[in-house]
Amino acid sequence: MTAPLQIRLLGQFQLSVDGESVPGLPAGRLQSLLAYLLLNADAPQSRAHLSFTFWPDASEANARNNLRQLLHQLRQTLPQADRYLRTDASSVQWVPDSTTTLDVVSFERAIVEAEKAARAGDIERRRTSLERAVVLCRGALLPSCYDDWIAPRREGLVRRCKEAVAGLVSLLEEQREYPEAIRQVRHWLEHDALDEEANRWLMRLLALSGDRAGALQAYRQCADALDRELGVEPSAPTVRLHERIRDAEAEPSAPRAGGETSPPAASLVGRHAEWAKLRAAWQRVVQGQVGFTLITGVAGIGKSRLAEELLTWAQRQGVATARTRSYAAEGRLSFAPVSEWLRSDAFAPQVARLEDLWRAEVARILPELRTTRPGPTWSTTLPEYGDRQRFFEGLAKAVLGAPQPFLLLIDDLQWCDRETLEWLHFLSRFEPSARLLVLGTAREEELDPSHPLQALLWHLRSGGQLTEISLEALDAAETAQLAGQIGNRALDTVAATRLYRATEGNPLFIVEMVRAGNGGGAAGSSDPGGPSDLSPRAHAVIAGRLAQLSEHARETAATAAVIGRAFDLEILTRLVGDEEVVTQALDELWRKRIIREQGPNAYDFTHDKLREVAYGETSAPQRRRLHRRVRREPG
Repeated sequence: MTAPLQIRLLGQFQLSVDGESVPGLPAGRLQSLLAYLLLNADAPQSRAHLSFTFWPDASEANARNNLRQLLHQLRQTLPQADRYLRTDASSVQWVPDSTTTLDVVSFERAIVEAEKAARAGDIERRRTSLERAVVLCRGALLPSCYDDWIAPRREGLVRRCKEAVAGLVSLLEEQREYPEAIRQVRHWLEHDALDEEANRWLMRLLALSGDRAGALQAYRQCADALDRELGVEPSAPTVRLHERIRDAEAEPSAPRAGGETSPPAASLVGRHAEWAKLRAAWQRVVQGQVGFTLITGVAGIGKSRLAEELLTWAQRQGVATARTRSYAAEGRLSFAPVSEWLRSDAFAPQVARLEDLWRAEVARILPELRTTRPGPTWSTTLPEYGDRQRFFEGLAKAVLGAPQPFLLLIDDLQWCDRETLEWLHFLSRFEPSARLLVLGTAREEELDPSHPLQALLWHLRSGGQLTEISLEALDAAETAQLAGQIGNRALDTVAATRLYRATEGNPLFIVEMVRAGNGGGAAGSSDPGGPSDLSPRAHAVIAGRLAQLSEHARETAATAAVIGRAFDLEILTRLVGDEEVVTQALDELWRKRIIREQGPNAYDFTHDKLREVAYGETSAPQRRRLHRRVRREPG
């Protein structure tokens, strides 16, 4: 068998056989000729064309003689030359075989494979292919060669190498693997320190990883290199990014009761597809379009956690952000979310600079503006329903005057007041090209068809402005990963399995059980009559969901909980005693995602913790009565 022949043209020329370097191919025309034949191996090259390409200023006879001498040297140096060089009186061709590897060909194959994987949606295969391609990007094509023929090919390969690096870095960023993305960018900058776009990648990634000082240092290094090598200053996009990162406030820890500081949040587990959708929605905003994104799911599924990940991601890049939430207990106060946004650091300076006309309108919900400077006649009431154009426009100008792009977050939209939702509708069409993303979260079980949010969502869908993300439970592996982060130790297989069975992948239950020291799952957790492994917080969340039900639905859920996780319609009807009441209650419980249908007349609770709390909220005498009736049921 012939020993493998490996040829490297990217970064530094190298010819080796079976891993051993072959000497005797000096830099210059000999390497250049070999590279030309290798890169054009798909067809024979005429001697006349080669002679003109390499000696354009020589006479035809001298050029042909030079080519004959160069081919003779190549044959003398190249191992088994007759195996690879096919020559005749008029042409020359490199003939590769299966034992030959050329880094340029390997790179191009990896790129093609990555493109196929991208079209197929295979993220892992795309990443593997891009990593293989980037490893081969070790520098410019045959950097010792200065012949005219190589320049277009060299520029094309540099461009494709950079595209491969950009694709890999983007993919790593989507997977929130910032250290590896930073390593890849630094590797690229070793070959081209003056690449401003790559320097911006580095600055942004360092900021995203929490290293704000490193991001600012990267800017200074970029500016110094440009001044030293080219005598120019950084471009406007680089300066703007530097200013955003420089002016971004340090991320404060959220205060807790008693003035304590909350522990840092665990890294986001899973949610790769959802994170990619968030990033895509943000990218459309950056390109110039008002966007709205709604994250839905049941209580505790991680809606706020995913939204906070995007908020932190934006803040670390110096993007202006503001957040608020709605509360069920506050009776949907008119424009409460808008007033909280406008009081935030992102918008307060702009509000203070508003013209008197618009400041007077904003003062309707920000009364403190009336004391900041003399102004027009202030109105202390909200305008009538049919006379809100100027008021809505004033609020829009106050928001859109902030530096763009920016991000507004509103948690628990299911409890948002109707007036704020109507103003968001107005905002979406007031300046459609504004670079603004409104990110909301909502409990989908609370969004019945008559909910006022539905009208806004319909409008946004029809205008192509809405991105919808529905969250499901974590899988078993993600459950174990989250528990390991919270508990600061890896779970063994048995403990991880118990925890997954107990929590069914609900992140809130996972976190609360691990923090309560019950990371392996309580042995009696499937018995609602036994000791509960629910933390007070998790219990309150579930009890809050049940409290939103009608009286008949709550009573029906309590009765079903006595029967068990799964229950039969016929038995439930006999226990409740009114088929019409049961039918209406089950419909409500199904819409609120408390129960799910498992077959004809067969149901179960969507989570065993829902059954546990429904059972626990029933008085002891009532439970005993229901247990006696269940025992009397046949079967």
